[in-house]
Order: sequence, then structure tokens, then C-alpha cells
Amino acid sequence: MIYRQPFSGAYHRVETSEKVVALTFDDGPDPIYTTQLLEILDRHQIKATFFMVGQKIEEHPNLAAGVYARGHELGNHSYSHQRMLLKSFPFIRHEIDRTDLLLRSLGVSGDIHFRTPFVAPSLGLPFILWQRRKKNIHFDVDSRDWEVQDPPSVMQRVLDNVRPGSIILLHDGGGERLGTVRAVEMMVPALNQQDFRFVTVSQLLTYAGR
Repeated sequence: MIYRQPFSGAYHRVETSEKVVALTFDDGPDPIYTTQLLEILDRHQIKATFFMVGQKIEEHPNLAAGVYARGHELGNHSYSHQRMLLKSFPFIRHEIDRTDLLLRSLGVSGDIHFRTPFVAPSLGLPFILWQRRKKNIHFDVDSRDWEVQDPPSVMQRVLDNVRPGSIILLHDGGGERLGTVRAVEMMVPALNQQDFRFVTVSQLLTYAGR
């Protein structure tokens, strides 16, 4: 079973007995923090999902391409990272479609999942995502690294809430993220010690019902 937010079609986690989780990073790519996080993920041979902002892809196309070349999954986090509430259908379509085109230009194939900016509600977004057969990926573990950049606090919040099938929210852009980098450095070994394995969002969805 996949847990969804009522009426939004948003996916929060996967019900599975397997100890698999998905690390997800929002608001990048960022030349400082994305690069540092990639080094950590490479060191531990982990694949994650990066929900990228279209404007940031335009600013750092080589970095975005490098994330994909390393085997990570790229998702759509809109073009300009604005709240979708009360936005018109043409605006929402443009935010999604323009970023999809940028991701395709990097060589991304297959499904491109979406994550709503600020995870804010929207009247038109669920219908447009349904039209495009696009999954809206939320999360069930919020590290709140967007609020506090204290590595032990960020890590502990994840460890206190993670469970099999969790989708973990972190950020590699949108501000100062050194605390996130340090938290991930500590968090990955701690989760490994609990026998958790890391997969991309698309891989996690295949565990539904296992």
C-alpha cells in the first residue's frame, strides 16, 4: 500500500516490511551543497532523489547533469518554486512543463515525479498532475532542515521518525545547508546500523505491498 494525502494524489510513504527508505533533496542544484552531498552519497554508494528547481537547473546545467550521471534520480520541483495555491492552470502547467523539458535536456528518461513547492495545497495542481500522469511525491519524515541547521537535531528528527518505506525530506539548496551536509554525514551510518537500505523514490514505489 502507498499512503496518499486525501484528494491530492500525493504519495507520503510506502507500506512495506523491507527496511528501505528514500533520501530526497529539494531546491537545488547548488554548486556548494549539492556537490558536498554527492561526495557523501558516493562514499556510501547511495542513490537519492533530487527534486530540482528549473531556474536552478538553468543556472547550473552541468551540475544537474552530473547528479544524473552519478545514477541519482531527478524530480521536478517546479520552475520558479512558488506556492501553487490560487495559481492559474496555465501558470501551473508552465511551471511543470518547463522544468520537465530542462530535465529531459539532461537526458532524463522515464517518469519524472513532482514535488509541490512548500508542500502547499493547490486547487488546480492535482488535476494537472493527473492529466500528465505524474506522481506528486511528499514525505512522511520531515528533517526540518529548512528551519534549523543544527546537524544533531536534524539527524535525530529523522532517526526518531523513520520506518520502513519512509520518504525523508532534506534540502540541498534554497539557503545555508552546511548543517544538512553534516547531518547526512552522521545520519547515513546511523541508519545503516539499523539495517536500513537507501533507494530512489521510483525504486521505493515498487516495494508497495511487498
